[in-house]
Amino acid sequence: MKLLLTCFTLIVIACNSAKTSNDNSLKEFGQNELTIIYQTHTRGFFEEISISEKSVILFKDYEKLKPINGTISAKEWKTCIDLVNAINLKSISQLTAPSNLRQTDRVPFAHVSIIKRGNAIKSSDFDHKNPPKELKELVDLIISIKEN
Repeated sequence: MKLLLTCFTLIVIACNSAKTSNDNSLKEFGQNELTIIYQTHTRGFFEEISISEKSVILFKDYEKLKPINGTISAKEWKTCIDLVNAINLKSISQLTAPSNLRQTDRVPFAHVSIIKRGNAIKSSDFDHKNPPKELKELVDLIISIKEN
């Protein structure tokens, strides 16, 4: 009986320590990962492009039920990283859009979200394909990645 209790205790301890080490590695993975999300929408239209180091995921519905998966080249990913590093992320939410056609339903609303080292930062809204000048190169790259 004591042997059975000892074995059971060792199994429980081993499982708990394995779970803890897996949780820590997941936290470290999330801390080092960069994800760029470009979302456009109007009343009858929705599109979200999520770009990470290994994949591109496109959603065309609000429920995000049918993802379209794609790949990204190492060169495109390096360009994404360079463009994100060139942006002042602290002021991204205060950028001013060059036009306001989205308010008259002529073009969809759009924004960029950057998830870097576990922190999510969202830009101010702007017209689809007409972002503030600080985000122009990044948005153009995201759209070209989606179209390829």
